[in-house]
Amino acid sequence: MHRKRKICEYYAKVMGTEEALHPVHYEEKDWCKEQYSGGCYTAYFPPGIMTQFGSVIRKPVGKIYFAGTETATEWSGYMEGAIEAGERAAREVMCNMGLIGEDTIWVPEPVSEDVPGLPITTTFLERNLPSSQGLLRFLGYSAFFATAAAGVIAFKRGFVTFNSNFNIK
Repeated sequence: MHRKRKICEYYAKVMGTEEALHPVHYEEKDWCKEQYSGGCYTAYFPPGIMTQFGSVIRKPVGKIYFAGTETATEWSGYMEGAIEAGERAAREVMCNMGLIGEDTIWVPEPVSEDVPGLPITTTFLERNLPSSQGLLRFLGYSAFFATAAAGVIAFKRGFVTFNSNFNIK
């Protein structure tokens, strides 16, 4: 219940009220155990979907506005993307109602004062090393070609010879 307490404290701070410290209901969801999503944090689109239909993924259809992490322009697949998409869709609805201008729909998100965004930095090795599978494949090919090259060199220098019966001496 540590998370519950921390979330309630944060809401109380943001909303400026002690009422948030006493929620009526609290529920957590372990998405890794979710039957239908399989624990993934975003939808997987097959090749070609975004290039063919990406421009219309956010386009409203009548009175239906689409907001979800998959429709975010930044942080797609994460909670930040879901919030960004929800706020964008809300601004689209408000624009349609005549409450705000069309030029205010696509505004950059404000930077959080509590949790400022930091650039993701990677080391040289993180940027250039292969995956474990790639490393094992590289080592396997390297060992194969090194053994073959050593055999050719040994044969050319006379360390290994073959007789007519193809027996190694």
